[in-house]
Amino acid sequence: MRKQGRSKVLLATGTLLAAPAAGVVTATPAQAADGVCTGSTSVPNGSTGRHFVYPINGANFTIYCYPQYGHSGAGVKALQKNSNSCYGAGLALDGEFGQATRTAVRNVQSRIGAAVDGVYGRETMGKMKWACYSNETGARYGCV
Repeated sequence: MRKQGRSKVLLATGTLLAAPAAGVVTATPAQAADGVCTGSTSVPNGSTGRHFVYPINGANFTIYCYPQYGHSGAGVKALQKNSNSCYGAGLALDGEFGQATRTAVRNVQSRIGAAVDGVYGRETMGKMKWACYSNETGARYGCV
């Protein structure tokens, strides 16, 4: 599976950026196991000279995490940037998961055939297209 390969690359990189999560949010058992997206990281796209930017859970260093309404930080900002780049969401890149971001996540979920709940989790992450950027210039090459 395409996303599974990226998670192995992420675990192998060992270079992670983490920022503290804001607020206390009640999570479902599956979400609690994954944790909140507290940061973001750049993951190489093979040997193409390009990379993806994913939200991450800094506590367990994986891309399996869930930002949802009320969360803030680098993980939310990475989700907003990808939603804009691949789905034309038009979100402010403020790192705040407010009503506009929740609506954008619901719209993406509807388009990709994921459960429409406004919460980014494993299903949404696995079905979303992700923007691919140049390592040299930062230019976006498209969404895969």
